[in-house]
Amino acid sequence: MKNLKKDVILLGGILFAAFVIWLIPVLLHRDAPAVVRIIQDGQEIGTYSVLEEQTIAIPYEEESYNLLLISGGQVSVSDADCPDGLCIRHRAIERSGESIICLPHKLVIQIESKEESDLDAVTY
Repeated sequence: MKNLKKDVILLGGILFAAFVIWLIPVLLHRDAPAVVRIIQDGQEIGTYSVLEEQTIAIPYEEESYNLLLISGGQVSVSDADCPDGLCIRHRAIERSGESIICLPHKLVIQIESKEESDLDAVTY
């Protein structure tokens, strides 16, 4: 019975430590204002604030397009005419370092913080 009690305390301590380790990066990345950077075929098309709600049409070649939706601090592709449609099915992004990529249209949509961070990288 004593060993069971110690095991429960140990497990609780490990779970608490894991929660704290998970919570620190989440809280650090929430405060910094972010921008959406759009890159197509290796060239930057534009940079937009995630705080300003808007819809951005991104043309590709003659009649192809992607429709980017910025709403509620989240960014998603609401419509596109690419063959696979993976960019449309991708979940909305909202944190610095996240991205949506449309390979057929050579498009990269990424969120970046306006401020420089002391951290090199953070894993989730």
